[in-house]
Amino acid sequence: MGLGYGFAFAIILSLTLRRLLKPMNELTSVMEETTDGAYKSTEIDPEASLEVIKIADVYNQMISKLAERDQKLRGQKDLLETEVALRTSELVQARDTALEANRHKSEFLANITHELRTPLQSILGYTEVVKEVLEDEGIFNCEKDVDKITHNADHLLSLINSILDISKIEAGKMEVSSQNVNIKSLLSRAVDTVAPMIEKNNNALKIITNEADDEFLVDEKKLFQILLNLLSNAAKFTHEGTITLSAAIKNQHLLIDVRDTGIGINQEQQDIIFEPFRQIDGSETRQFLGTGLGLSITMHFTQLLGGKIKLDSEVGKGSCFSVSIPQKPSQEDSTNDH
Repeated sequence: MGLGYGFAFAIILSLTLRRLLKPMNELTSVMEETTDGAYKSTEIDPEASLEVIKIADVYNQMISKLAERDQKLRGQKDLLETEVALRTSELVQARDTALEANRHKSEFLANITHELRTPLQSILGYTEVVKEVLEDEGIFNCEKDVDKITHNADHLLSLINSILDISKIEAGKMEVSSQNVNIKSLLSRAVDTVAPMIEKNNNALKIITNEADDEFLVDEKKLFQILLNLLSNAAKFTHEGTITLSAAIKNQHLLIDVRDTGIGINQEQQDIIFEPFRQIDGSETRQFLGTGLGLSITMHFTQLLGGKIKLDSEVGKGSCFSVSIPQKPSQEDSTNDH
């Protein structure tokens, strides 16, 4: 009797295990074969236990939803890639159009300023002739009027030269040459040029050049323009204050500081001060005249010479522009290096 029960129990256990373990092993195998993006459903064995059938059914539903979700995501991804490619193409086209327009603008400015500069130089030349003739004839009551013509023509020529410089810079046509320059002599010439503007606003000028005795290999015209722009900028925005020009040659670098006790520049204005046509006061009724090109040209010239320019300023206390320019190796040095 006991043997019969045992035999029956063994048969029932065997059938139960077959209905449970075999389908579970098959389901496990299918799950292991399922990878991201390659979902595989399982066939439900009708002879499996209800528990296994339920698990397999839930698994198949989950796989179906994941596959549907991935299909939607792939569709959205393809659509997004198409839109990005289209937008990128539009942006590239817009950029190329803007660059082309900017190139045409720079070429136009370069051409028109060149055409304007020629007759202006003739006006200045004839003005000098008229002044000499009037002096020879002993006519002095027109001297102030002739000086006004000369002054305004010089000012206009300076503006035209600035526009020509910025257009050449933007067009990538600004050339750089190098000469051995006596720094003290160059500083003296720059100071003499700006002196009337400094004196006009009742400013005092301090010059510190004890460590700038040596000659320096650099583009003289561009360095002179950098000095001129920084000094005139300091003179324009300083009234009854002090402007300090210091220069030194250290470690093959020319270091120039132009410090003033003027109105100063706030942080927001400092962020844009080197952009072309930008001014501290950009309103139509602004107090300080100018095109807003001086500092932009100064920055570009400094970079063309391989240097850097830095601004430290505080509103109400003044500003300090610091320029560092490396000495260009001479032809002999370059040959030795090779």
